[in-house]
Amino acid sequence: MAREFERTLKDIDKRCQKSQVPYVLIGGLAAIIYGSTRTTVDVDIVILAELDELESVLKIFSNGYVSLQPEPLSFFRRCFFVPLQNVKTKIRVDVAAALSGFERKGLARSQRRFFDTVEVSVCTIEDLLLMKIIAARAKDDLDLDQLVKLHRKQLDLKYLRARAKEFIEVERSDVPERLEKLLRKYR
Repeated sequence: MAREFERTLKDIDKRCQKSQVPYVLIGGLAAIIYGSTRTTVDVDIVILAELDELESVLKIFSNGYVSLQPEPLSFFRRCFFVPLQNVKTKIRVDVAAALSGFERKGLARSQRRFFDTVEVSVCTIEDLLLMKIIAARAKDDLDLDQLVKLHRKQLDLKYLRARAKEFIEVERSDVPERLEKLLRKYR
């Protein structure tokens, strides 16, 4: 399955670069790139797009991908993401639009890193940790434990804490609390 992921990532990177649309890899594959031992079954990316550009984003993937929703543009406009599948590799690709300041900042901070032999744009470890804290699923908690343990000494704590505090404004005071708990656990 690793080869299918490589082929899919290479294709995504090529399409986005050709279209000059910034993207960032997030989710399970980003966690794996940073050292998580988890597995995943899909690719999660965030693409820079305005609401009126969602149709253009879909066109980037129109040839070679099929939508897993019967009306992809309508779904994309309603949910701000769309699930696709690469026709050749059969890998699911969830494409999200970077509409919030948090997503856009994460996209701007992205770095080029390798997944096996393929170089892709991936979110920073700090942004990935914040996304995992926000998602708060069991698999995210496992990723958080592994990733904080591996990267604790290299983390940009000033950035992490400042970004986590921003979530208090949207009634997510648990985000900075969970971050501090994790940082204490792996001093």
